[in-house]
Amino acid sequence: MNKKNFTFILSLLLLNLIFRVEVNTATQDSYYIPTNADVDHPPKNILVGSYVGGRSHIKPMLDIAAVLSERGHNVILTTSGNYTPASEYPTIKQHSFGPAFDVKNIRSVANLMHKEFDFTKFVFMYEMSFNTYEDAFVKYKNVAIDQNIDLFFCHAMVNDACLDAGHALNKPVVGFISYLNAMDIKTYKSDPLFHCNVSLENESFLERFKCTIVQPLRMLNMINDFSKQLNDLRSKMGIEQVFMSPMRLAKNSLVLIDTFFGFELPQTVPPNIQEIGPVLSKHYPPLTPELSDFINGHKRVLYVAFGSRFFTTIENNSKLLQSFIEAINKKIVDGVVWALSQTPEDDFYPTLSLSDGSEVQTSLILNNKHPHIHILKFAPQFAVLNHTNTKLFFSHGGAGSTHESLFTGTPMLVIPLGGDQLGNAQKLELAGVALSVNKFTLDVNDILNKIDFLLKDEDVKKNSKRMKYLARINSKRKYRAADLIEYILYRNNLDNDSNKELKDWLPASTRMGFIRGNNYDIYGTILGIILGLIGGILWITIKSIKFIAKKISPSPNQKPKKE
Repeated sequence: MNKKNFTFILSLLLLNLIFRVEVNTATQDSYYIPTNADVDHPPKNILVGSYVGGRSHIKPMLDIAAVLSERGHNVILTTSGNYTPASEYPTIKQHSFGPAFDVKNIRSVANLMHKEFDFTKFVFMYEMSFNTYEDAFVKYKNVAIDQNIDLFFCHAMVNDACLDAGHALNKPVVGFISYLNAMDIKTYKSDPLFHCNVSLENESFLERFKCTIVQPLRMLNMINDFSKQLNDLRSKMGIEQVFMSPMRLAKNSLVLIDTFFGFELPQTVPPNIQEIGPVLSKHYPPLTPELSDFINGHKRVLYVAFGSRFFTTIENNSKLLQSFIEAINKKIVDGVVWALSQTPEDDFYPTLSLSDGSEVQTSLILNNKHPHIHILKFAPQFAVLNHTNTKLFFSHGGAGSTHESLFTGTPMLVIPLGGDQLGNAQKLELAGVALSVNKFTLDVNDILNKIDFLLKDEDVKKNSKRMKYLARINSKRKYRAADLIEYILYRNNLDNDSNKELKDWLPASTRMGFIRGNNYDIYGTILGIILGLIGGILWITIKSIKFIAKKISPSPNQKPKKE
């Protein structure tokens, strides 16, 4: 075969191949249609409500609300203070209840920061909810009527007024909280608020009895008094009475939980309770030039922040500052960034005595005269944690801080000051990414040893990388949260009775009652049958033994036979 013939045949083969591909593609296109998972929803008005406010409560809700806003919905934030700077959430409007809560000016709250925090201390929260209920309910209701609200998106903590306003106006209510135990209690889990560990898996019988029976009953007794007072107020205002609004929410409505399994201890949850965390923003404020220069100039930075609403004692503040100076002097870290949101200069001792016998003036350090300690009022936390030179986060263990630390793979040293922080600290330790210190027994050497361990331990580094991956893949679920809220809106369009139970999501056990829902009546019947059979067998056995014994051994009254 000459060269020309070979080229001609090869060309024919190529043309035939191209023709077949085109035919197959055309055939495939003519028989298959593309999948379209988009759902069209008409724009709706959504109220985001959190009466107490606070960044850790509101920000994740607004991150979900921002997704809804991008989809064309009109979102209105209703809370105390003014939270929505245009740079973060330019499309979200706000109706303010008035000045933001200053926890330092609420004496009952301030006192709690210096005491042991357990469930009995929640009395102040119930009192706050009761004292603000009437005013908050009226404001929520007025905003809802004025703005023609279609759905209430309420934080479920100290926010009965928001939950009740939505219910009273016959609007669908979606709850939001980061504390899963508050919405779905499991017998194998507890909380340090009850003086128990988060996991009861390896606890003794007595400890499990205390944590699952005694402490919850004590809390129910405490809640019962508050519930009666609030129901009396509801009755005067013509509002439907309920034992606890969050409990009604968990039974009838959609509740979004800002957590994720891996950090949260595993458990089963009903379909209407959806864990969608960690909820994080798409964009965060960058480092300021000054802060960027400081972190870039230090290779092992310890970042310290205790949230915008938590603070500790003068003694503890001074011990913490001494620990940071000692850590730098001992070359455990080479730089410290401390965001002192709630801690003025007066909350430190004037001088600190170091382990080498020297003394330092705290005012000089707090005014950034130390070359390796940078003090500021507010820090762009995510940007700090996301910097490669930030090696450790010393935190109070709030939900927002915990999620950002896990997302960036930054190990934590935690000083829980109250609330869910106690449980978060234990969960972080169980995940192998943190250690904790006690606010009542702070010790400089203990802090130094734990900082050193967290920076050097290989298991901590591996676990931090594992949790970083897990946090990042779960952080996409805020879009699912928005989808679920839109489903509730869509469902309400089809069925105007929005207070009707989500029967398509709620397990049958929630409607069957405690005994029937857990088949305890069946188990009781089986147990009764088994006990009856055992009793019958024992009765027959005893009778048989007596009969045989009577036959074998003659009665003492019976006369012997004569031969």
